[in-house]
Amino acid sequence: MFKFFNSFMFNFELTRLLGSMPAGGCDACEFLTAVGKIKKHDPESWHDAWKEQAERAEAIADEAAGHGLRALAKNAYLRASNYYRAASYLFPNNDPRVVPLSERSVAAFVRATTLMDGAVLLVEIPYENEVKMPGYLYLPPREARLPGKIPVLLYLGGADSTKEELHFLFGHSGPQLGYAVLCLEGPGQGLLLKRWGIPLRPDFEVCAGKALGFLEDLSRSRPELQLDLDRIAVAGAATGGYFALRAATDPRIKACVSIDPFFSMWELATTRVPQPYLKLWESGWITDSFFNWTARLGARMSFLTRWEQALGLNSMGVDSPAAMMRRFKDFSLDKGKVLERITCPVLLTGPAAGREMYSSAEDGAIKIQRLLTMVAECNKELWVPTHEADGGLTAKIGAWPLLAQRSFQFLDKHFNVDRKKDSLERK
Repeated sequence: MFKFFNSFMFNFELTRLLGSMPAGGCDACEFLTAVGKIKKHDPESWHDAWKEQAERAEAIADEAAGHGLRALAKNAYLRASNYYRAASYLFPNNDPRVVPLSERSVAAFVRATTLMDGAVLLVEIPYENEVKMPGYLYLPPREARLPGKIPVLLYLGGADSTKEELHFLFGHSGPQLGYAVLCLEGPGQGLLLKRWGIPLRPDFEVCAGKALGFLEDLSRSRPELQLDLDRIAVAGAATGGYFALRAATDPRIKACVSIDPFFSMWELATTRVPQPYLKLWESGWITDSFFNWTARLGARMSFLTRWEQALGLNSMGVDSPAAMMRRFKDFSLDKGKVLERITCPVLLTGPAAGREMYSSAEDGAIKIQRLLTMVAECNKELWVPTHEADGGLTAKIGAWPLLAQRSFQFLDKHFNVDRKKDSLERK
């Protein structure tokens, strides 16, 4: 596949942006203009290039909105939101530009939601200690409604996505196919992390449970929404795929789409550290202070290591690489035998061999499929493509329309959605 830079990470992140184009998150010439100004492994040039395009797209959106061109304004606001997200992406959370750029991304996206065909509810779900989890509940437009009540997809972000970016996959495709979609940010995600410093938690089923309770309360208070609480699915990609599996332990979840998940964050992290060195540290022969010193030295020498380390420290809510590694051990599907508590149908996907950004298919999806012993074989599906265009990159970056197709084919099957019959009845 064509490469913009001699950098796996930069190519991955640029493909991530470009891959949002089918859902309105990117424009060809805006993208190419930005890429032409970016220098390899230079966060400042990355920031400047995407901030410039974000402000440009936002100005276009304002102009279109002023002339009543709703669809065009919506598209430009979506692009502005995505570019603002990208502009701060390579910075650590303590950079003073991160929160303002994130807030501008949210503001542009909220403007876009007011111009969408179906209704989008801006929701705040009570979490803990007066903290609320923000989200968007998309409802299908009338012409896309399925017969009867509306099936619901709870879509969870991962370690570095935002609820606004989640739009460009299921937030965009789900309502067009008759599904309501709740895109949610929990602890360790979006502004809950960047503004308030609330870290990720391994037992994300707690957060999902609060979202399910919210949907139940909303359905009771607003029965006209016609939400089908007997057909709720959950989905997520990468770390979000891990979260989706944790959420699927709740019996209110009737189907799960876990996209390129990891089994254990600790096992994944150990692939970044020489095994003999790691064993010496675990056994106490290497002290935490020396471990931290070598980790920080490695971060100074490698941009990718520096970025991953900053993300890990922020997401885990710790201040040293040693503490971060220990915290990773809590993010495991073996803790409490999580997979043995899942009984609903599960679609698992993995990246192509050699194209994974994080967990391989063998260590993630394939291993997890074997351990889902309480799910009937006929209710387990595994999809591991071999090429980038077929979804070979982690989180199916660059192939989201195909991912949406595979996901909703799976959900339709298990939610008894017969589109052929519905089409004939409408005729």
